[in-house]
Amino acid sequence: MSYAEQIFLAEEIARQIKIPTNSLPPTQEPIKVEDLPPTTVDILNHHLNEANKWYEIKLSRNLITWQIRARQDVDIRYSYSPTHTTYFTLKSAEVLGADTSPNTDLNAIYVMSETAGTIIELEFWKR
Repeated sequence: MSYAEQIFLAEEIARQIKIPTNSLPPTQEPIKVEDLPPTTVDILNHHLNEANKWYEIKLSRNLITWQIRARQDVDIRYSYSPTHTTYFTLKSAEVLGADTSPNTDLNAIYVMSETAGTIIELEFWKR
């Protein structure tokens, strides 16, 4: 029996025996919103048509978690800065993931590959 069904049944019994429902002890701790799992996932394939060119990918601010990877057997570089002065290399077959959007005003990730035609797969989970 679901929690909602338990509450409904308890309220119905309380009405029948004339007990105020607000005096019933709670049967379960309330569920905190932050404990709920993500409800939707979006998958985006972003094509890096040119080699050695930085591409900006905007990320939603209501993300719970996200991940990125190359669909081919290539390394990609990524940065959280539009100047790309600091970047990281994501080796082929590795997956980069985070629990929140990048903590920047632009809320974007910048990606580049040395191989033209690289496809970047992004998965975004949000409420």
